[in-house]
Amino acid sequence: MMKKCMIALFFAILLMPGILGAVLGKEAEGGNSENRTLAERPVLSWDNLEEYPSQAEAYINDHAPFRDELIDAYASMNMELFGSIDNDEVIVGKDKWLFYTGNDSRIDALGITPFTEVEQKSILIQLLQIREKYGKDRDSFVFFIAPDKEIVYRKYMPDYYAPVTDTSRAKELVKYIRENSDIKVVYPLEELLAASEDGLTYYKTDTHWNDFGGFVGSQVLIEAAGGTASDASGIRLSFAEGERGDLRDLGHTPMRYLDEKKALVEGYYDGLEPELLESSPETGIVRAQTEGAPDGRKLVMIRDSFAEAMEPVLQKYFGETVLINWQNIGSTDIGSYGGDVFVYEVVERNLGRIPGDLASILENGTQSQGN
Repeated sequence: MMKKCMIALFFAILLMPGILGAVLGKEAEGGNSENRTLAERPVLSWDNLEEYPSQAEAYINDHAPFRDELIDAYASMNMELFGSIDNDEVIVGKDKWLFYTGNDSRIDALGITPFTEVEQKSILIQLLQIREKYGKDRDSFVFFIAPDKEIVYRKYMPDYYAPVTDTSRAKELVKYIRENSDIKVVYPLEELLAASEDGLTYYKTDTHWNDFGGFVGSQVLIEAAGGTASDASGIRLSFAEGERGDLRDLGHTPMRYLDEKKALVEGYYDGLEPELLESSPETGIVRAQTEGAPDGRKLVMIRDSFAEAMEPVLQKYFGETVLINWQNIGSTDIGSYGGDVFVYEVVERNLGRIPGDLASILENGTQSQGN
């Protein structure tokens, strides 16, 4: 009798989500708490006969009743029993810190696989060509590398992720550029390490730096561009409870196992109000101008997601800013925006993308109006 009851209970557990899903309909599907696009319902046609079964399976898996609740339960079990996350791209570090291993974050953290001298030379040649094409002079172009969170907050990485060497691709590339050219290259690792003693510069559950980290990075950029940087002691810095980050979504880990704080930066040219001229997800371009800005020059910046935390700072400092998403380089006439300062920004874990980015920047854009 007991055996039959156990079998009945087993099948009830398997069937119950489907039965409740049929009764509740869309309400049982929940939302999308993952950092990806869920599969759409496929339409059967002659053109997709071979792909349809896998497409249908992906759709069913992504929209199964109570999917989020079941994933949360599984993630909770992993955290309770093993203190881990069931995702190879997310590492659970010390003090509830999450770290990313995707792209090249892993090799950056370990300090392995640097660029070869041939690769470094090729990148430098492209940077010199970029400056020649878009810079007004040799001092008006800046190459900016945003440091990986895994480098700045290495102390919270698991002990088994101890670096193999004391160098990295970014450090070696920066060293090569400085020794072989007068290109202005910024890698604000030391500044971020120092600022991190006063407060968090990166999110604990996200891959990005926070508004304080963006402020610190912006000041180093401003100084490299010949401007006047502001010391962090001149701002009002505070922290408040933050929302979950992209790493939490990747691991689908309930926030009860984590904590997050957001940085609030106040006191930086509070009297200035940037006027937004354009902000288009389709073109990837954000333009703004600020009357009475301390630096009347125009900044044009090819950027990735790290520049989002820099955006409010740069908009207040420069008279005009044009931020162009790297994913839209191929469809943007970059040179048509002119500019007094031209910046190419990329996060450290994506350094391998540099040659392709720079080639596209050179191919898609007229000669800078500043030349």
